[in-house]
Amino acid sequence: MFGGFDLRLNNKTLARKLGYGFSVDEVISEDENFIGHAKAQLESLPEFHPWKFIARADPYTALLSKINLSDLPDEFQNDLDKEKKKGIQQYLKAKGFYNLSIDGDLGRGSRKAISDWQVSINAPQTGQVDRTQYRRILLYQQTHGSTEELNFPDEINELSYWNLTRSDLRYPVDVGLSVKHRLELDEERERLRALYANGEIPDSEFQRLWWERYNTFPWWRDTLTRAIDNVHGESPILNRFWHFWINFFTVNVEACEGELFGNYYLTIRNHMTGNFEELLYDAVWHPAMQEFLQNNQSIGPNSKAARWRKEEGRSASINENLARELLELFTVTPAAEYTQDDVNNVAYILTGYGQIWDKNEVNRKYFSYNFAEPGHHKVMGKTYKQTASKKLLALCKDLARDPQTGLHIAKKLAQHFIADAPPLEAIELISQAYNRSGGSLIKVHQAVIDAVAKFSREGDKFLQPEIWLFQVHKAIGGKLPLKFVGDTDNQDGPQLNSILFELGHLNCRSPQPNGWSDMAIDWLTPEMMDRRLRYIGQIANRQLLASEFDPKKYADKLFGAGSDSAQFVAAAPTYQNACIRLFCHPKFMRT
Repeated sequence: MFGGFDLRLNNKTLARKLGYGFSVDEVISEDENFIGHAKAQLESLPEFHPWKFIARADPYTALLSKINLSDLPDEFQNDLDKEKKKGIQQYLKAKGFYNLSIDGDLGRGSRKAISDWQVSINAPQTGQVDRTQYRRILLYQQTHGSTEELNFPDEINELSYWNLTRSDLRYPVDVGLSVKHRLELDEERERLRALYANGEIPDSEFQRLWWERYNTFPWWRDTLTRAIDNVHGESPILNRFWHFWINFFTVNVEACEGELFGNYYLTIRNHMTGNFEELLYDAVWHPAMQEFLQNNQSIGPNSKAARWRKEEGRSASINENLARELLELFTVTPAAEYTQDDVNNVAYILTGYGQIWDKNEVNRKYFSYNFAEPGHHKVMGKTYKQTASKKLLALCKDLARDPQTGLHIAKKLAQHFIADAPPLEAIELISQAYNRSGGSLIKVHQAVIDAVAKFSREGDKFLQPEIWLFQVHKAIGGKLPLKFVGDTDNQDGPQLNSILFELGHLNCRSPQPNGWSDMAIDWLTPEMMDRRLRYIGQIANRQLLASEFDPKKYADKLFGAGSDSAQFVAAAPTYQNACIRLFCHPKFMRT
């Protein structure tokens, strides 16, 4: 015992410190290899398809009424359209019978896979799916298929009112598609301004169309997508680290359009099994970061664009926002004693990026030589002589490999997972893992797990509102608010992003470039506590009672049957009060 805390953390506490907790029906054993399982979860990146977790399969009889296959000929699969054929291939691949490309061509390889699958279900080997087998595939697709094929709860099925489709629910995997949507936003705004100015639409319709697709929708989508994966997904510990890095490389919708967020979040996620230097580079050049810190407006004073502007009587200058944050927040910190000249030269290296409007003169990273400052640039004693488009990568590699960067990242991780003032030994353990591995995020994250197990004490860490909310919904078995009603974040509506805004912690609304605070002092205020109380009070009678969630049962599981805390919940005079006593209990809000 130390200071009233048991130094050995049980697995339930570790599940809450490292992930998003556990549900009332989930079995958390005291398996001694919990740490090993947690580390293994960080070694591979699973498919990101969270919407399938809330999909539901119709009963067989319901499917019969919805999908009439009686008119299909006996051998119909060759007459199916290409997307349906791809669906058959995807099903066979998911079942382990097909490993070729998903191309919609049901040739020899696909027919052999069908035959092998038919053997596994004790059906004749024909290489052709019959109606019953195809119905089986369609049932599977309702919960495992593409976003368009999933059978969603009713709350998700009203997107057409907002001129949206199910495909819009997907994060843009390609940054080019994300940029395309961002540019369409500008075009749509110009169109609406013209319609409104000409009196063709009233103000109410102008506001509805202005917000529907390119603003409130991506804010809602990006928040709910992560929420579903955190509450229902299979990699909660990996997701907690993803949450950390999203906040580390924060962007804000006040200065960056929501259409860029989804791909930016995926870009960060894709590096969870890579190295920090690659993550740093891709986060910095990404159009979301460029727009957030206005680096896309930075113009080298000796660049072609500067000369053009001078001829037009306009000035051109660098914007040092991103340059300063790259040094101060993302890597070496002021402890490296860099100078203003260093900041300026980083800003010169950053010129040219973020030029999403310069369609003819940019590369795949939206770099344009027209805006880049020519010449060599010296940063912290090293001169960068590469061509303009290659200097940033070289700089990111050097900054990432600086021991100060490893120490900075170790401190931030320890503060997030262990304590506001973590033990120096914990920071050193994580820092050593960073420096010895060359910034391998797998090794760094695994070192964090070791540090949590070795140095963390139960109750040391107060949960930020977002993590607290996800742990509440994990505990009750989901019940996330799914509906999109077109509200902006601050309209106090039923959308999840509005709820998190009210709780004071909507990820895409971080108040500063250094992200949301990890310190309890910033969250432990009467106002912030009242917001949590009100949220639990609202959902207790509206959602939890109907779902038959038992707060007393969960209290026994979390606090221990017969413990003072469990008895405190059990003694609540009402169901609503029992839920409040559970989820706003200091031992639930701390890990």
